[in-house]
Amino acid sequence: MGKRIDNTPCHCLKIRRSAENVIRFYDSVLAPSGVTVRQYSLLYQISEHDKCNVRNLAELTELDRSTLARSLKPLMNAGLVNDVKEPGTRDSKLSLSEKGFMVCKEAEDLWNEAQRMYEEKVGRQQVAILENALEALQAL
Repeated sequence: MGKRIDNTPCHCLKIRRSAENVIRFYDSVLAPSGVTVRQYSLLYQISEHDKCNVRNLAELTELDRSTLARSLKPLMNAGLVNDVKEPGTRDSKLSLSEKGFMVCKEAEDLWNEAQRMYEEKVGRQQVAILENALEALQAL
């Protein structure tokens, strides 16, 4: 069972706890791939934007560069992401390794399963309502 949201009147806390519950759910489904949903998101963006630099990846993922650098470090240490910058240049160019492509593909299959399970548990109509509400929150 996830974190409770029925014990507070605070909308912000309810949304935060719910987000943590969803992340935990996706992480549990993606666990066999060895990456979290946040890591899969980075691997996916790198696979879609091969040889992107950190600045571009930060824009794509809407992460600040220091957070992104900390998030990339374990992926690079695991040999999933390579910096393929030209010798003598400072700007990193990120690319998935062969192992990174395999892990990304496995995680993608698991992510698709998580999506299906999420929609099944919550209900497609409720998911659509939730996503409309979340879009409205972007205006805050």
